[in-house]
Amino acid sequence: MISPWAVLAGGAAAAGLALLIAELRPAPPDLGQALERLHRAPADRREEAADAEERWYDRLGARSLGWAGARLPTRSLALIGRTPARFMAHKLLFALIGLVLPAYLSAMAEIAGFGLPVALPALLGLGLAAGGWLLPDAIVQSEAREARTEYLHGIAAYLELVALERAADHGPAEAMRRAAAVGRGTVFRRIRDALERAATDRQPPWDGLEALAAELGLTALQDVADIMRLSGTDGAAVYDTLRARSKGLRDELLAAELAEAGTTSEQMVAPGAALTLLMTVLIVYPALYQMLHAF
Repeated sequence: MISPWAVLAGGAAAAGLALLIAELRPAPPDLGQALERLHRAPADRREEAADAEERWYDRLGARSLGWAGARLPTRSLALIGRTPARFMAHKLLFALIGLVLPAYLSAMAEIAGFGLPVALPALLGLGLAAGGWLLPDAIVQSEAREARTEYLHGIAAYLELVALERAADHGPAEAMRRAAAVGRGTVFRRIRDALERAATDRQPPWDGLEALAAELGLTALQDVADIMRLSGTDGAAVYDTLRARSKGLRDELLAAELAEAGTTSEQMVAPGAALTLLMTVLIVYPALYQMLHAF
């Protein structure tokens, strides 16, 4: 007969797994947040707790923003499009899983008849909770590095498009808007949002790009704003400047990719050498065994 405690534990594990999958599944876009981006300053944080339609874990994360020791990677979160409240909710969730998991496994072992010391799951739970608290930081930084590379590629393309629009004799502001309307990726969407926000606030479009560059921490986007400000205020011809900055940015990205490829190749040396040594041992061992046991 199956123990009811085992059934209860299995149901709790299944519920936790379902909750984790629901959390990791991409959520549909929020129309309210999309409209909010048109009427807020880029550097301002969203007041997540004030939204009545937020999910419960977002509200919990928003309440934990003021905790001592909660260091928020604001620019990295802005790059990947994640709110500080959702980031704190992830930290709390992973820490809770790390804290509860050893106790759950210890209870399962106790039901199965394998008793464990009480101190072992307690100490292990504290260690896993600390690791779970720090794990979202590493995940966010890794995703932010990939997003930063994507943004730089998009900015290089945007520079080329703005240069072509200026060569077609469009004004600086019109060239920036027309170039941003061409792309369909995340980078161009954020640029369009920044330009629309600046137009709504009756500001020059390069001020919107400058605010977006400060929010994301991208100097390349700041360079675009500075170049177009020079063209808009002084009437300077910036076609060659835009093309040169785009070429320089592409060269930087190519150099970074080559360096990463070289590092990856160096990391493959040790596994290749170990595989070669293993194959050599497998080939030599039978012959060596026959030689030693021939007499």
